[in-house]
Amino acid sequence: MGEFWKKLQAGIERHPLRSGFAASLILNFLVEVLSRRSLVKPILFLVTRPHIFLYNSCIIFWFFTLLLLVRRKLFGGIVVSVVWLILGFVNFVLLGCRVTPFNGADLRLTKDALVIAGKYLTWWHLVLIGAAAVGLIIALAVLFRKLPKWPRKPIYIKSLTFVVFYLLALLGVFSVGVKTGVLSDQFGNLAQAYLDYGFPLCFSNSLINTGISKPEDYSEEVINEIKNQEILPEEHGWAPLVLEDRPQVVNPHGVAVTEKTPNIIFLQLESFSDPLKYLHMTCSEDPIPNFRKLSDRYSSGYLSVPSVGAGTANTEFEVITGMNLDFFGPGEYPYKTVLQKEVCESLCFDLKEIGYHAQAIHNNSGTFYDRYTVFSQLGFDTFTSLEYMSSYETTYMGWAKDKVLREQIGKVMNSTTGADFIYTISVQGHGSYPAEKVLDDPAIRVTGLPTEEETNAMEYYLQQIHEMDAFVGELITYLESRSEPTILVMYGDHLPSLNLTEENLENGDVFQTEYVIWDNMGLQRAVRDVEAYQLGAYVLDKLNIKKGTMFRFHQAYLQEEAHTEEEQQKYLDDMKLLEYDILYGNQDIFEGEMPYEATDLHMGVQPVTISRLLLQGNGLYVTGWNYTPNSVVYMDEEACETHFVSSNLLYCADLELEEESCKVTVKQVSDDNIVLSSSDPYDLEK
Repeated sequence: MGEFWKKLQAGIERHPLRSGFAASLILNFLVEVLSRRSLVKPILFLVTRPHIFLYNSCIIFWFFTLLLLVRRKLFGGIVVSVVWLILGFVNFVLLGCRVTPFNGADLRLTKDALVIAGKYLTWWHLVLIGAAAVGLIIALAVLFRKLPKWPRKPIYIKSLTFVVFYLLALLGVFSVGVKTGVLSDQFGNLAQAYLDYGFPLCFSNSLINTGISKPEDYSEEVINEIKNQEILPEEHGWAPLVLEDRPQVVNPHGVAVTEKTPNIIFLQLESFSDPLKYLHMTCSEDPIPNFRKLSDRYSSGYLSVPSVGAGTANTEFEVITGMNLDFFGPGEYPYKTVLQKEVCESLCFDLKEIGYHAQAIHNNSGTFYDRYTVFSQLGFDTFTSLEYMSSYETTYMGWAKDKVLREQIGKVMNSTTGADFIYTISVQGHGSYPAEKVLDDPAIRVTGLPTEEETNAMEYYLQQIHEMDAFVGELITYLESRSEPTILVMYGDHLPSLNLTEENLENGDVFQTEYVIWDNMGLQRAVRDVEAYQLGAYVLDKLNIKKGTMFRFHQAYLQEEAHTEEEQQKYLDDMKLLEYDILYGNQDIFEGEMPYEATDLHMGVQPVTISRLLLQGNGLYVTGWNYTPNSVVYMDEEACETHFVSSNLLYCADLELEEESCKVTVKQVSDDNIVLSSSDPYDLEK
């Protein structure tokens, strides 16, 4: 062993806790350097908030106290240090492409992150990461063999007592800090919280703080009081200005409806915003003329969303459920936590009670954010994801372009009788936005940005939303041609990850996007800013529909535009009580029993079928309906290498048929190899 390691080992043997705490201080500073992407800002944090810096160091130090229980203390200390530096480095990388810092929710999105990693990282980035990981593993293996063990056997009872006592002390200090306002366990703005309270505290909190904490005044009596005083009575009359009455039909839910019942379509536009409100640059022309024209003629305003630069599923969750994410754990994705096992009241369930069909469309993988399972918990009947689309173009970064959604919306509307509730999620505007020049002739030119890289990234983004805006215009034309009463709600899910700040936005708020509500029924125009969790209630109110607990609760509050601070606080407090009761409590608002059940979610609205099989040599032709590039032929549940020829033809080559007969199915398979649906089996005989 080298002289350095001998001296280090000797120092640790003499003062193990002192050495661990010194290492914690250094690690905390280095992690903050990475987290704040600056050498100066961590020093200012240390000087202005020394007590917070010290508490963060104490959090890291707890991991060093675990080394009292092992003999390889030097090696263990290196592992602890490497882990914290990796966390800091990951945060450093993520903050380069989004606003939201690295948090516990990201660990639950690992599968999704791996799927889209290729769109953010080049092949040589992935090679470097792989090489670094292999190098680190080899280095740790060598150190494990070379570094000495502690000469004495640990005193386990004494050491474990100290570890537990120290952890309880940390939690006690945290509890006191929260009650006194020095610390916080609720982070409305996660990015700002990391700056205010440091990476170790915020990241640790995001790991263990999920769901909604039980409100102190939660009881059946309080819930009933809210129910009686703050939730409007149910009502569902239609908007007064509609087309003439049509004959009644009975839809698959057994409800008699007429064609005057309006279709309700939500269109969530990925990273969509208004670049003319960016104060630090100038555009050669309006990138979103259709959206702007609609905003000037129909109800519109700012929409406050829960995230910046990422977090599509959380804006989606707020709109569909009417629930405020501020009450959940920091950075939490309910799609990955509570909705994995719990049913939640939603626009789908509420509208289906009055005859609507509930359908979802997304031109990205159905497995992203686990939508292919979560959407059944939210009451959707069908979900058409990219795996069920065969003709679409992609962007330079590989995202499907949104114009494919016009056709898909039409297919969904044609698949039902009566009124539709369609929730459509776009993807074209998704990051990242390449800093190199990839557009030879961009539709919109940008001036005023300080670097060529920023200009390239912005022009690429503007190209995408300009095309998305063209799709919006085509969709409006299509809906007008159908002559069905329809309301179309369009909004951006969050701002793009282009380092936008409050200072360079006209509205001064990075948590706001724009929305517009188009209709062909002559609804009165209004300009009003709303929260994402209020949007569904606001739209239903325009149609005189008062359904759903959370939506009627919001409608009661939205009857007045101005509220005192006391009224606002009561609204938020009671909202938290309702959300806790529905998802985590006794469901007293439903008289103790959840009235909804998860649906049998059907993937796609047009079934994948086999009509004929044709063997030619070692090849198999499969004819049928509704095939896509994600269609895979299975023979007795074993996947075959499948070539997509057309929506009616698949081909498998070099087959080896060992049995005289087998069952053939065609399954829709996601890029991460999850089977989403299957055709009925078809017998194949030699």
